[in-house]
Amino acid sequence: MKTGGRAKFHFDNVYEEMNRKVGPYIIYQIGDLYCEPGYRVPNHRQLVHEISYIVSGSGVFITNGTETEVSKGMLYLNRIGEDHEIRSSENEPLRYFYLGFVFDSKASLNETLSKQKALFDDPKNRMAYDGTGIQDLFMKMFTELLTLDTFTEVMLEAYLTQILVKTYRAFSQKKYRTYKVNERDTDQNRVYDIVHYIDTQAENIQNLAQLSRIFGYSYTHIAQKFYTVTGEHLRSYYFKRRFEKAKEYILKGHSITATAEMIGYKSIHAFSRAFHGFVGMTPTDFRKWAEENMEKDA
Repeated sequence: MKTGGRAKFHFDNVYEEMNRKVGPYIIYQIGDLYCEPGYRVPNHRQLVHEISYIVSGSGVFITNGTETEVSKGMLYLNRIGEDHEIRSSENEPLRYFYLGFVFDSKASLNETLSKQKALFDDPKNRMAYDGTGIQDLFMKMFTELLTLDTFTEVMLEAYLTQILVKTYRAFSQKKYRTYKVNERDTDQNRVYDIVHYIDTQAENIQNLAQLSRIFGYSYTHIAQKFYTVTGEHLRSYYFKRRFEKAKEYILKGHSITATAEMIGYKSIHAFSRAFHGFVGMTPTDFRKWAEENMEKDA
């Protein structure tokens, strides 16, 4: 993949001879690209299948002349033989993870591989909104590529398989963005779906107002029903889940800066203030507290 302009940083791993075999897959390229404003990836022909996960920012992905606006949390697929280019936003530069691969023609074709191949054979499968868990799996793969020990190949196959399974599920299962409630659904069922969506998408929700588009009701109606059923304000629940996710990332060893970005904060100072307000201590103090308590338990 050739690029034009500048990137803030680019963690790129290319295997041009296609000799990076991982289980029933062969990796061509995997990496993390953080764009400068207006950054462009010039038009190029896809040699392999490619999965892109939008970590932050926004921009336009263009495939065979068709433009698609992308933003945080989205998955985008390209296939062998397609023409593809990318334009990053001037105001909110893109950061995205990408994985270029092919299926190993020598691998035994089981049900799992058959379904994965079917996903990439159908050009209608272009974009999905639910990339839950994929960002963390990409980061684990990057860590393994830097570790390179006896178990690296085993772990790479495990993470790559999970990325492809989650991608398959994101495209094959019912999407929340098309969710409609019928007359027989109770308020409890409606609120349960909202709770489930927030629980799984907390770090991808940029504005609670977008729940109106997803669930087909005004924000005021959703907030009122949520409070009636749960006794808790919707905004309070959302922020609680968001910072629970932040604590999970910190406990997994991610930096404070990376954690802030992963849950949607552009300023580490704003994240630290908000974290302190909800958790009762700064992210740094929370990490120290957690490490001290783990040492005591050990």
